[in-house]
Amino acid sequence: MASKVRFGIVGTGGIANAHATGLAVMSDQAEIVSCCDVDPARAAEFASRWHVGRSFGSVREMLDAGGIDVVSICTPHPQHADPLILAAERGIHGIVEKPLTATLEDADRVLEAQSKYGTLLSSMSQRRWFPAAQRIRHAIDAGKLGDKIVMGESYCEMWRDEAYYRRDAWRGRWDTEGGGVMMNQSPHNIDFLLWYGGPAVEIFGYWANVNHPYVEIEDNAVAVIRFKSGGLGIIKGTVSMNPARRIHGVSVVGSSGATVSLDCWEIPPEERAGATGPTDVGTNDIWTVPGEAGMSDHEARDYGSGELPNFHAYQLRDVIRAIQTGRQPAVTGLDGYRVVAVIQGIYESTRTGKPVALKL
Repeated sequence: MASKVRFGIVGTGGIANAHATGLAVMSDQAEIVSCCDVDPARAAEFASRWHVGRSFGSVREMLDAGGIDVVSICTPHPQHADPLILAAERGIHGIVEKPLTATLEDADRVLEAQSKYGTLLSSMSQRRWFPAAQRIRHAIDAGKLGDKIVMGESYCEMWRDEAYYRRDAWRGRWDTEGGGVMMNQSPHNIDFLLWYGGPAVEIFGYWANVNHPYVEIEDNAVAVIRFKSGGLGIIKGTVSMNPARRIHGVSVVGSSGATVSLDCWEIPPEERAGATGPTDVGTNDIWTVPGEAGMSDHEARDYGSGELPNFHAYQLRDVIRAIQTGRQPAVTGLDGYRVVAVIQGIYESTRTGKPVALKL
């Protein structure tokens, strides 16, 4: 491997700029050497903006040109699997925007390729690096909530209008987005719930399209889950709450009775710290661990994104270090798989009217 970890960006739409922003401040360790997009003009424009040496009109063309250690997949959800598999076949690592894939079948294919070719895989969950999120993880690891999580709740309370769905042609359709509030907006808070509560073994849920008749996908969904530990959980997601409230979040109750929450609040555009800073902050609105306090909104806003320009950069830095040292990344492909399993479990449960067993 070269002295710097060499990135190729697959898909050069909006979210690709978050990856590029993060990588730009780690130029001593990493560089973007290639990018590709089904729209070659968009790829060329991205390459010009971020001083990327090569741009291509297809992922296969980019990969076959060589010189890449890891790809960042920034395409619509149903287009995640094939680029990751093509990369793995060439010994190239992968980091992919949430969710890992749009279907369990694709998730299985991706993990099989990772295992077969020995590549690293990380599913993007950058909000795990919020200080308020880390505070909960540290409290659990230190036993401050007891020996297990007995109850958890995951919530996504957002608003999306018709203009949002009209902005990009892939939005709002099962074949091009893969789902609605569960597939697009909720992976972050589902990941939080599984990160804190552990793997889930069963789920029962419902989804519906209640007030967005111009799209095919769900705008509301609810579910109950059982954790491997025996604990129980609730998942709810909506893009019908106007104005939005907690855009992502969880609350968990430990066996000790202590309860903590992670609540992610959108920062109004006029209050954001620069163009690349975080668009939301994580707080601990509930924190009943004796003798302690959680992170307040004031503290979270003061922290911003800390030493790095955005929270994507924290996960990208972790992936770079994992590649350099040969360890697993903090967020693995299996973590991403479990989120997809929960989402697809809700869809299947709605179709069948029955609980769905989840693979660990």
